[in-house]
Amino acid sequence: MEHPQPSTLSDLLHSPRPLTASVSLPFLSTPPPPPSHHSTDHRILTTLNRPTVIVGTLTLPTHTTPSSSHFPCSCFKFSDGSATVCCDILSFRLAAIGKQIRITAWNFIPFKHPGDRGSRTGFLEIIKWCFSDPNESNLADIFQFTPSFPGTNCNKGGKNFRAVHGVVKSVGPISIVPCATPASGVYDLNSSSKVNLLGFLVQLLCCECRLCGSRELVNNLRNGSFEIENVNGHSFTKMEILYFCGNASSFHPVMTKLIGSRVVVSGLKKKLVCLTKEESCLMYLTLDETVLRVCPRLEKLTLCLKSEIKGKGECGSYTGVIRGVYMKGMALELDNDVWFLLTDQLHTMIHGLRVGSIISMRNVHFVDPKFSWTKVVILGACVKTSIVLESFSPLETVCNVVLQSTSMLGKFIQSLPFSTRLWVLLLVTSIRKKFAGMLSDKDILGSKNVLTERRASSDSC
Repeated sequence: MEHPQPSTLSDLLHSPRPLTASVSLPFLSTPPPPPSHHSTDHRILTTLNRPTVIVGTLTLPTHTTPSSSHFPCSCFKFSDGSATVCCDILSFRLAAIGKQIRITAWNFIPFKHPGDRGSRTGFLEIIKWCFSDPNESNLADIFQFTPSFPGTNCNKGGKNFRAVHGVVKSVGPISIVPCATPASGVYDLNSSSKVNLLGFLVQLLCCECRLCGSRELVNNLRNGSFEIENVNGHSFTKMEILYFCGNASSFHPVMTKLIGSRVVVSGLKKKLVCLTKEESCLMYLTLDETVLRVCPRLEKLTLCLKSEIKGKGECGSYTGVIRGVYMKGMALELDNDVWFLLTDQLHTMIHGLRVGSIISMRNVHFVDPKFSWTKVVILGACVKTSIVLESFSPLETVCNVVLQSTSMLGKFIQSLPFSTRLWVLLLVTSIRKKFAGMLSDKDILGSKNVLTERRASSDSC
């Protein structure tokens, strides 16, 4: 067998077209996408004529100062010393974060940097990988968060730390939340000083047995009496909310990967968080000392099957192949006459949502629009929706690099029922094609003309 030759991200960034180094591999997780029911001019990714290996470090995204007009990218990052790019990874393990890995099968999709038109970046799809140090493959899947608040005393309040043991049910999008903190920087929600923090909510189905009692679990983890591999006697029935805030917001891609997995999160603080002047919610907040442990996998949670769906807005899950991407990723055409609407402006765009990819959507709303001219099912995204790439596309299709729609039309679409959203998106797509070269996207997407709004509103009645 030919010895694999090293390749660098810098080399890939200079490639004029997308590349793959996976043609000789069997499909690792799912079969290839079936033939499309309509014609396509998409080409298969160009294959390198030699085995290659890319060596580098898998890291979490770095979130800068929150901005109301821009939400950060939530992709994993990969660096090899020559460059850093966004990436996604199959067969993910928590122990790989911050470690050097060897990638032997991959796709690379170059594109222009959305914030700097003169520079090129890309998206690395990691198909097959291993630890550079074979001994690290035996590491436990444990990760301690970096300090979110440098002024926090790590020893202060240790006796009040909480822990939860449960199955990840849903992961919300990253959002900006006003938070109270004292001038010294020490984290205290009861202070009158206000700052904005990035964060996201996670719903866990937690165990309420005596061993997993919040305070007892902390002591059991410290003295080693809690056997993380043992699942006997546990019952995951109580819903708890965790708020990953500050630097912990960079864990968004990790928690999305862990949906349906059993985890233990320790070093938490229980707080009553005010959502509005009248509404509050008791939840767990991450701290400097927060530690995430991934347990051996249980049988997946029972998901809502298509046979149980009546199309009246029920929440469930769906796995399908992307057949078309429209309106900069706000509308995805899937197989079996299914449309996925990703119009919630809090959701950051996932680069891997390319034609030919197989994706799983968790916590989406199933809607039957009852169109007279066709039979389709609409999957509507909400703040609990998560998207997991199950298999990368073998086609030479582009990445979505627009993080969110800030146009007036995008904001208007978000206020409509799901059935009307699809109608408006398809209408605008047709208008863009008809007037290509005559009207810019800004003229169409930012227009104050109310004709489309009136037609959409009347159609939804």
